[in-house]
Amino acid sequence: MPSKNDNEDFLELDEKIPCCDSPKISEEDGYYVCLNCGLVFSRILDDSPRRAFTAEEIEKRKSNERVYSPIGPRTIIRGNRDARGSLLSPKFKSKFNRLAKIHRSLTTSFERNLWIALPNLQRLQKKLSIPDQVAEDALRIYTQTVKKKLTMGRSIDTLLSASIFCALRVHGIPRTLEEITNAAQITKKKVIKSYRLILMEILPKLKLKVQHFTSDRYVDKFNDELNLSMKCRNIAVKMIKKAKKNGFNSAGKDPKGIAAASLYIASKLCDENKTQKEISDLAQITEVTLRMRVKDLNKYNKID
Repeated sequence: MPSKNDNEDFLELDEKIPCCDSPKISEEDGYYVCLNCGLVFSRILDDSPRRAFTAEEIEKRKSNERVYSPIGPRTIIRGNRDARGSLLSPKFKSKFNRLAKIHRSLTTSFERNLWIALPNLQRLQKKLSIPDQVAEDALRIYTQTVKKKLTMGRSIDTLLSASIFCALRVHGIPRTLEEITNAAQITKKKVIKSYRLILMEILPKLKLKVQHFTSDRYVDKFNDELNLSMKCRNIAVKMIKKAKKNGFNSAGKDPKGIAAASLYIASKLCDENKTQKEISDLAQITEVTLRMRVKDLNKYNKID
């Protein structure tokens, strides 16, 4: 796989390619893309730094950390080198070791937690395409969980995913819990427990209220992702409303399953056929659940 140096050489080479009048090559979502004309050059296979083998390469390797982090200034005191990177004399080495030890003891657990959580939040925000305002509220919620010491016995990724899910609910953005757990690569059960904890302990103090999504909201989301027409979307919404008017009780039923079933029937009526597997995979439900909701909607809409 190419190293980081190879990627830099590739960028320098591609800047000479006349894709447009003023090419501007950038790394976007794992691809080299020209920001002016949109031409995709190639995929980034590996962006890890090249390993240092010789003593000279190790000496040249940048060893200091960035001064500013997303949560404020971060100063690192090391006990074997000065500001220029030169080795300290034995006289000063013991003093700097002592300073480094004192500095580590002054760093609070709150700061250490956020140093780990913030990069993960930025990664999930980019992966899930979350708006900045939602990410800011998710950070507010997570910060309160850390201050209330709810992180004891719980992983950072689990509480961070639950905070993102809460922020999405507060802003009324219909994103499924499965999307977040798949991006964070954690189990759904743990996130649900953390979500309920935040719902009871944190949101009332922040004066935030979550919105409970109905099946109508998921119809819009699934309709766009399945590339169905607006006519199909309108038929699906009318079917759900008519079924509820005729006595269909949706309590205890997953709104994603009802939305998926209505779109499946509507796609058949509009000759925009979608398979059960396509719709069930998108809605993160089983095909059995989809068929059961289809029977319910057909029954209450009196469609044979």
